[in-house]
Amino acid sequence: MKGTGPDRGVALLLVLWALVLLGTLALGFSWSMRTEALAARNGIDEVRAYFQARTGVNRAVAMLASLSADNVLAAAIAGEDDDASYDVRVESESGKVDVNLVNEEVLLEILKKGGLPEEEAESVRDAILDWRDEDDVPRPRGAERGEYGRMTEPITPRNGKIRGIGELMHVKGVTKEFHEAFLSRVFTAHGNSVQLSFLRAPEIVLRSLPGVSAEAADRIVAGRREEPPISAAGLAAMVGEGLLTAQGLALLSGGASSNVYTIIATGRAGSDVTRVVRCLVEVSGSGGKGVKMLGWLDKAPREEGG
Repeated sequence: MKGTGPDRGVALLLVLWALVLLGTLALGFSWSMRTEALAARNGIDEVRAYFQARTGVNRAVAMLASLSADNVLAAAIAGEDDDASYDVRVESESGKVDVNLVNEEVLLEILKKGGLPEEEAESVRDAILDWRDEDDVPRPRGAERGEYGRMTEPITPRNGKIRGIGELMHVKGVTKEFHEAFLSRVFTAHGNSVQLSFLRAPEIVLRSLPGVSAEAADRIVAGRREEPPISAAGLAAMVGEGLLTAQGLALLSGGASSNVYTIIATGRAGSDVTRVVRCLVEVSGSGGKGVKMLGWLDKAPREEGG
């Protein structure tokens, strides 16, 4: 018996709903597969970017072991392989502020130029000084063993020479963000002098020093690219122009050279996958020099600015 009109309408409606359901399932499955494929691709590109960065580190280490440090610091270290690439920056620790030697006045001004408000800068200054001194008497805004022991995750302050700049992450008042963006780029534990080299100081360091104006930092960075590069006489001229103070000039007058270097290698792969590897190395000897790895950070933050 043939179905009545209403029966055929119901059947047709059920078929249409079934087709809609199957179409929705197919679309969802297709979207899921596409998402998984993209995730897999991103995972592969992540690995490729990481090994690009490691390639850059290895190349920089090889150069430090065979060339003069000045040549390595001036060299453009980069490489490319299809849609993957790397670039490397090598920094001398003699161009950074030695956290073990900096005096409290200069330390405070650097922290303020790094973006901390006055009171917060004083607290972090005092806490750093308490961390590196040998006693257990806290400064007015600092912290010593007792306060660190009452923390949720108790730690023991160094109470001595800071051995690595990563220690500052544990100092009272220091946030991870401030450490990554500023402290780890401006300070070193391997500078060997209260002064630093204006020829080797990264731009962010120049801009953080008391007595060094933004225009002076710009002129120093530009002058280092000239031939011959900017000299101490050029710095003295900036004092006369009011761009540098006597304090700023003294800080930039150089000191004992450091044989420790930071290598920052950025690897890229695919459309927008980036990995940064950061390590600290010590170079010894001359000619066929030895390079010792002092520290390694697999997933370093991407750096903005100088």
